[in-house]
Parts: sequence; structure tokens; C-alpha cells
Amino acid sequence: MHEMGFLCSLDDFGAGYSSLGLLMEFDVDVIKLDRRFFYHIENSKTRELIGSIIQISKKLGIQVVAEGIETEEQLDLLKSVGCDLVQGYIYSKPLPVPEFEQWLKNNSQLN
Repeated sequence: MHEMGFLCSLDDFGAGYSSLGLLMEFDVDVIKLDRRFFYHIENSKTRELIGSIIQISKKLGIQVVAEGIETEEQLDLLKSVGCDLVQGYIYSKPLPVPEFEQWLKNNSQLN
């Protein structure tokens, strides 16, 4: 895939069949942390696990996207541990393209 110019991402990382072992087998550019990681953000184990996964990913040169972010507490944690990108209702619900384009114009400070 890389030879053809594509980037590769591993979606829903940490859920189902995705695991740390896959990072040894596949040359991925991005992992998207499953939203389940963020259900109990107040739990210290959860916070440590999220931070550790992000640290490992950075050491491997893999970008991290956090999926399903809904609260300021989640966002603050992700900022503090150096998460690359965040997606979720904290910014907006999914939108059709014309509505997204208008939302983007109205929220240019987020870029």
C-alpha cells in the first residue's frame, strides 16, 4: 500500500482483534484509539494506559487519533499526553458535506 502512495491506519485500536502485536506485523501510519478507552477517563489505570499507548506509538513513528471524544476532561487528558488528533462530538456530530463546510468556516480557530 505504501508503494502505491497510500497511508495505512488501524481503526478501533484496542478493541476486537486489534492489539499491540499488530504493530509488529503491519507497517501502519496511524492508529485510531477505540472510544471505549475514554468511557472511564477518571480511572487512573485507564489514564496510564492511554498515555502509554500514545508513548509507544510516538516511539514507533505512528500518529494517534482518539475516537469518540465527548468531554473536556477527555480532551484535556489527550492534550496532556500528546495525542495527535481528536475526533468526536466534543467538536461536532457527523455532518453532510455542505453543513461541514459551513461549520468549518464558523470554527476556523480549531484548525
